[in-house]
Amino acid sequence: MNPLFAEAANTVQGTWVMGVMTGVFLVFFIGWVFWAYHPSRKAYLEEVAKMPFSEGGES
Repeated sequence: MNPLFAEAANTVQGTWVMGVMTGVFLVFFIGWVFWAYHPSRKAYLEEVAKMPFSEGGES
């Protein structure tokens, strides 16, 4: 067997793990975004958005 092909085969063997982990992280990220911007959290997000303007009254 060509040594170049053998080395290429050795580097490809573990890439499925990286593919699975990428998929898992993508699912977690989409879930996190859905949780953060879910309509039930709208009131909380509006309150937090106003926080820099309401605190720290000193000039």
